[in-house]
Amino acid sequence: MGDPGLAKLQFAPFNSALDVGFWHELTQKKLNEYRLDEAPKDIKGYYYNGDSAGLPTRLTLEFSAFD
Repeated sequence: MGDPGLAKLQFAPFNSALDVGFWHELTQKKLNEYRLDEAPKDIKGYYYNGDSAGLPTRLTLEFSAFD
């Protein structure tokens, strides 16, 4: 069994944070590249949970999400 002194791994709910640059890049991609294509696209974001206790963790999407 595990060490009773160790904390258990738990799920931490998160908020999403969409940067203004993400919306701008999405607009450019939709107008110039994707056009009427509605297929799913792969994007990248980052998850951060290093804020002070009591603040929610977050998934951030920026302009670089499409690289």
